[in-house]
Amino acid sequence: MANPIQSPAVLIFTAETFPAMAGDGRNALLVASKLNENGYCVKLICLNPNGKLPKKEKLNGVEISRINYWYRTIIGRFSLRLSLFQYLTINCNSSSKWMIFGAMPGYKLIAFVATLKGVDCVFRSTLWGFDDAESIAGNSHRFYTRYLLGRLYGYYALNSAFANSWKSVFGSFNILQSVQGVDLKKYDIDHRNGIRHEHRGKLQIADGKFVILMVGHLIERKGFPEIADWLSRIDEDFLLLHIGSTEAPEWDTMSRYNVVMKNLKKYVEEKLGDRVRFLGRQNDTTQFYLSSDILLVASHAEGFPPNSVNEALAAGLPVLTRRIPGVADVITDGVNGFVFTDEAEFTRKLSVLINNPVRRYELGRNARVFAQDKLDINKIVPTLQNFLGL
Repeated sequence: MANPIQSPAVLIFTAETFPAMAGDGRNALLVASKLNENGYCVKLICLNPNGKLPKKEKLNGVEISRINYWYRTIIGRFSLRLSLFQYLTINCNSSSKWMIFGAMPGYKLIAFVATLKGVDCVFRSTLWGFDDAESIAGNSHRFYTRYLLGRLYGYYALNSAFANSWKSVFGSFNILQSVQGVDLKKYDIDHRNGIRHEHRGKLQIADGKFVILMVGHLIERKGFPEIADWLSRIDEDFLLLHIGSTEAPEWDTMSRYNVVMKNLKKYVEEKLGDRVRFLGRQNDTTQFYLSSDILLVASHAEGFPPNSVNEALAAGLPVLTRRIPGVADVITDGVNGFVFTDEAEFTRKLSVLINNPVRRYELGRNARVFAQDKLDINKIVPTLQNFLGL
């Protein structure tokens, strides 16, 4: 690895990162680590919900600074803005390139200080319907937000829907359209059968069982409880494996949804019985992709493609996804997965995946080819470097 270049540095702002499960924060860490490997000094600045995590640490060669965030009270949320302003004015130099991952608490303050300092600052939307341009700056009463974001150096669009939304609000703009990428080396396709057999043995799952993988928080945005109702009416044999939060610790802002997640978990278990297993938060999900048959994305909104889709495609796993903004850029229906809009289409396409292993293999092979061509983080990061002017 090259010695990190101290200037220009890159500062990445994200709500949370590891050990939190949020996909944008984990991708921020991946991007930061790859930039670091390429010789750039990168710092990750995120929030510290309830002050439970270390204020400073180093992960994958990346320095992480956390600012306390007492999100349950008005005083705590206001205090964050004061602490963030102090941090930005004292610790963040104007020669750095700044990236804001989503409409995190204080993102407008970051954009404001970046404008004052004359910093090249890029905003990246993370969730459709939450921080796409029309959601955060489309209305006329959001003049201040539109003014701030319109003065930024550039915009990072994960898909064409985000890019078009930004253009509709801001007109001509410096836009990088690129997926967020995945580390392909983690997914050992050549030894997949052995990994699958070994991992299923640990989980006590028969080799012939059709396994549907879902990854993410157990919340309504991810398609619950609707998808449980749909699956409960499926006649074919299957096992649904759910990886992700069903109860979050206090250092994760998802803990505010613990009651909701607990109730949803109970509902899904009642609906599906022994056809579902909740495996909770997993720091390394690689083997779950390699030992499953498909990835199911039932979300009503995502920053498509989310990490789960990138990782599934990298593992040669067909993706069965709801038709939501951004899907068409990544999943071609009948090529590397299937897309559904309603229960009837979902049921029909899931049946094909369960009963036709040859078709499933073809889709999985195409998924891996797509990942190699479009999702390799080692190809994406140099493009980002050029966009940032590094």
